[in-house]
Amino acid sequence: MSNEIEEIKDKLDIVDYVGKVVQLKKTGQNYKGLCPFHSEKTPSFIVSQDKQIFHCFGCNEGGDIFAWVMKTDGMEFSEALKKLAADAGVTLTREHNPERSDAREKLFDINEEACAFFEGNLKSDTGKTAADYFKKRKLTDKTIKEFRLGYAPGMNALIKKMTAEGYDKKDMVSAGVAKEKEGKLVDQFRARVTFPIINTGGRPVGFSARVLGDGIPKYLNTPSTDIYDKSGILYGIYQAKEAMRKQNHTIVVEGNMDVIASHQAGVKNVVASSGTALTERQLDILKKFSPNIKLAFDIDPAGDMATRRAIEMAFAKGINLKIIEIPEGKDAADVVAKDPKIWIDAVKEATYVMDYLFEKLFTGDIEKDILKKKKVTREFISFIAKLEDMIERDHYIKKLAEKINVGEDAIRKTLDRTSPKASLDKSKEAKSDIQNEPIKVVVGMRGQIEERVLGIGLGVEKCHGFLFESLEPEDFNTDTMNMLYKKAKNHYNANKVFDLKEFNKLLKQEEAKSFNVLLVKNELETENLNEEEVQEEIFYLAKKIKQLNVADEKAALSREIKEAEKRKDDKCAKDLIKKMQELLKKEQSL
Repeated sequence: MSNEIEEIKDKLDIVDYVGKVVQLKKTGQNYKGLCPFHSEKTPSFIVSQDKQIFHCFGCNEGGDIFAWVMKTDGMEFSEALKKLAADAGVTLTREHNPERSDAREKLFDINEEACAFFEGNLKSDTGKTAADYFKKRKLTDKTIKEFRLGYAPGMNALIKKMTAEGYDKKDMVSAGVAKEKEGKLVDQFRARVTFPIINTGGRPVGFSARVLGDGIPKYLNTPSTDIYDKSGILYGIYQAKEAMRKQNHTIVVEGNMDVIASHQAGVKNVVASSGTALTERQLDILKKFSPNIKLAFDIDPAGDMATRRAIEMAFAKGINLKIIEIPEGKDAADVVAKDPKIWIDAVKEATYVMDYLFEKLFTGDIEKDILKKKKVTREFISFIAKLEDMIERDHYIKKLAEKINVGEDAIRKTLDRTSPKASLDKSKEAKSDIQNEPIKVVVGMRGQIEERVLGIGLGVEKCHGFLFESLEPEDFNTDTMNMLYKKAKNHYNANKVFDLKEFNKLLKQEEAKSFNVLLVKNELETENLNEEEVQEEIFYLAKKIKQLNVADEKAALSREIKEAEKRKDDKCAKDLIKKMQELLKKEQSL
């Protein structure tokens, strides 16, 4: 498998893939652009064609071409591998468990066949009632085709078709398109319009089907299968992913028709939570595309525990949450049918979740009902406690104090009681910062020098000889740089030459990732230096490391001399002073 991955990397160029999303500009050996993963005005996003990696020095997102596809398309590694293998024309060998791989592929195939069958029925006389339903909902032929909407006629029509084509009945049950009923195999979906649930790779994994008429249940979903878990997928994400990335936020609505109507109205960065309260897995998927989410469904902060949990999870994951209020309490599909502009304006005017909660909690006769006032105050304080930004937290403390006419100190004391552990942690952290700050500065300076000497020394071929002759592994104090240099010097000594590509193969995945980012960082810092200036820079850095080491030794010897003098151990003190004189000579020679 590793050989296939390397073959794929050799055949594809990450610049081509990133360039489809980010406007790149050549700068020295690399390409630079505005990061697609966070908002910035000055480019800090770098793509290295030589090393085939991307890295943002602003938000620290980075990786190889696989990481790029996984991040931008919301794919798992296996999906990204298949996509890139197809792009590169590389034939993949079977996965570690070929039986499981084949079984999953059968489920994908069956759902694709079912989807195509339902689509065909919608265009036939059999599906006229279903087609009329979509027409009544004002959906265009283009929208119907894009979302692959269809009609399941029932009468076991799907089972008959698939059986005739050689599909196994057990596989149809495993795929969720058929089920056992009173000892017989029947279609899972009968006399219903179908909404295929498509994963980020564009493959149907299940269906949500709506009854035509007054049948129960109104909506019927595919049961959990090996390829479909409603808590880990979002309806419409395949159609929305590009817009989610470009708009840098995602709108989450309640129903499938809300997604489709919004998309048709031109607001395409919209998904639905597949009939569940938002889950952690769904939030993780959404965050891959953007950390900004707008929710467009009813929120009762005091009573809806599922919604409260979603807000808490969003805070914990660093997601910026806003609430879309739809006029007249309608859903997105209703207002789009009435006037698309109403929906478009509502999206633009989304309210930050804290402001929304404040307005919803402190309404009506709250001032007259002290018990209610006390309850909602505690409710809002619990949300303030989850804010990590101290400026933002202070803003809402003041806002709450003004609203309920109490002093800010009273709210702060309540906050401390609400999260005593957080207060204790902050106290410890503040104390630790004060005690350790001087050490942090020294370590930080030393670490930067060591990073820079390795970044330049290993990245620039003409500096290799000087680097390996001038420094030893023990010259590097930071563990990571010590490890990297030790491996690099061993590689150099064994081969009489330092080959950057071969050295990368010796590193573990995370080590190689960090090392390549280090190289790119120093390429950027030296891109305006000529060859002579680069050599002067590494000479200076190597000398500085030696000087720092001598300074450390001098400090340690000074302490030992003082201790020997305290003990009145004249012989020991004399020997140590002699060592100090030798160190001073060494320092002068540097």
